[in-house]
Amino acid sequence: MPASLLARRAAVYVALGLAVAIVAFPLVWMTLSALKTNAEVINPAAPPWPAAPRWSNIGRALSQAPFGRWYLNTAVFGVAATAGQLITGLLAGYAFALLDFPFKRTLFLLALSGLMVPFSAIIVPMSELLGALGWLNTYQGLIVPNVASALGAFLFRQFFLGTPRELGEAARLDGASELRVFLRVYAPLARPVIAALAIILFLQNWNNFLFPLIVVNTTDMAVLSQGLSVFRSQFTTDYNLIMAASLIAVVPVLLLAVTAQRHIIEGITLGALD
Repeated sequence: MPASLLARRAAVYVALGLAVAIVAFPLVWMTLSALKTNAEVINPAAPPWPAAPRWSNIGRALSQAPFGRWYLNTAVFGVAATAGQLITGLLAGYAFALLDFPFKRTLFLLALSGLMVPFSAIIVPMSELLGALGWLNTYQGLIVPNVASALGAFLFRQFFLGTPRELGEAARLDGASELRVFLRVYAPLARPVIAALAIILFLQNWNNFLFPLIVVNTTDMAVLSQGLSVFRSQFTTDYNLIMAASLIAVVPVLLLAVTAQRHIIEGITLGALD
């Protein structure tokens, strides 16, 4: 093997190893902190690893908070919001890509404009609207405002633009309705994109903190990202229990990301090469 090629490969491996170390460092630090005493966590002179691992911290965190209820709330919110975003994104993307109707381009640009507005700019009117509807501290208040995704509509539109129109035309000649053409011809082609986007959206919804913060203010309806605040009081903060609780909250999505990484990569790279 030429020395120049060997050097390039070594440089690539070093860069990849450095990237992995940077990405993995917060998770490793959180895990080590979860096994320490609180004094070790706040002591800047303490070593990064625990003197004596305290696995009991995980049990203490579980006993001090209703994690079962928080997991249920987060799962309901994550699954329902993700399903809604996929369905509306598929339908909108198909319509914007393959159907002809008045003001299509204007409506598409209007939908995309939602990506340019920061959520902090609509917090107050959103909370007032949900309050007027009586949807605060409810599942519908968490789910309904999140059932549409401009990002999903954009990604599916870009995918459907690359699909052959002849497939749909052949199905219509055979007497298929537009809905049947969508469900039987084009939607199955989008399975890799659906899988990748579903995982990405679910992870995003699972970790969502700001939106549930304005909708929910009771412990029973809290999601996991909110519930971690119970380990922080006015005068003291149990950092080791916060890290243990964070570890409990992140394990399911971490397992999902690891097991579904093939679908994520396949969906993201689909269409990248001609």
